[in-house]
Amino acid sequence: MKDPVEVGKDSEPLGGIWQSVLDAMPGPVCVVDGEGRIIYANPAMATLCGCGVPGAILGKPGGEALESLPFEVQDSLFAALREKKKVKVTVSWEGGENEPVVLDGEAFFIPLSNAGLPPAAALTARVLPGKVPGRETMAIEASRRKGRELLSVVRHDILNQLTILIGFLQFSEDFIDDPQVREFLAKEETAGHTIQALIEFTRDFQDIMIEDPQWIPVHSLVRSATLMTDPGGVRVEAAIAPVEVFASPLLKHVFFTLIKNAIDHASGLSRITLSDKKEGPDLLLVCEDDGPGIPEAEKNVLFDRGHGRNKGYSLWLSKEILAITGATLQETGREGFGARFEIRVPEGMWRSGA
Repeated sequence: MKDPVEVGKDSEPLGGIWQSVLDAMPGPVCVVDGEGRIIYANPAMATLCGCGVPGAILGKPGGEALESLPFEVQDSLFAALREKKKVKVTVSWEGGENEPVVLDGEAFFIPLSNAGLPPAAALTARVLPGKVPGRETMAIEASRRKGRELLSVVRHDILNQLTILIGFLQFSEDFIDDPQVREFLAKEETAGHTIQALIEFTRDFQDIMIEDPQWIPVHSLVRSATLMTDPGGVRVEAAIAPVEVFASPLLKHVFFTLIKNAIDHASGLSRITLSDKKEGPDLLLVCEDDGPGIPEAEKNVLFDRGHGRNKGYSLWLSKEILAITGATLQETGREGFGARFEIRVPEGMWRSGA
């Protein structure tokens, strides 16, 4: 491993007046080299890390030097270094003396190779001590974490199935002598590997696909979800008061799932009703139908991933989308009297509309 760059020497990238400027900045600043080691940290960053002086972390791996900070801080630095782009980071945690702290910063790539040095990445930020994150801020952070988690789970399942498919294609080649069929199998195997590579690639841009929660008028959202379905002869009735919920925009797909599942699976269905009511400090959004209802034995696995006639994710994913902002989903109907799904939106995550 190369020796760490010594800040202040003629050969290093931050000498002279620039180091003086960075040292004087009230917000934390640090730089990692291409190997992820700290090559510069200003006094504010050293104080934030709890080490007192910059020299205490100079030359250390970023994961070790910044381990006292939330993982998102070092992760943004390494992402900027790896992907050669800007990465924003806003994170809240209990700082020194258990006081709430919010760090709002940005990591960015530095192509130092033009100066005969390896590339690097820097982080600059501002720290807002004593600021308690509001419900909306915490919900947005939870949304981003949950979005990454959901994409990772689904991607993992798809890759597992592709591995099985490719394995059987390779196995089939040993039992086939026809050269044309073997050629087809080889092309199918190549396509499978290409799909694997594309799915792996989604890790690099999954954050783009995650939409932050926002205030959404429920009545408009239900109307939009209804238009996405083909109800046929089934009446879809919505009696929703003018209320708004703070939720992921994917909430539309939750209502779409509830409506479409009823249309597709409830035999003899003629009506689906959507309504709302207050229950204590919470808001209940209800979707019920006049179909045969859901058997008790099925309710225990109703929200399991992969459950259903099509081995789908719809109800499991709906529950996960609602969980982003603390809402829940449960089925409370009785067999023989129709299905009834209740979305419970907690206090602070809903409000009366205009």
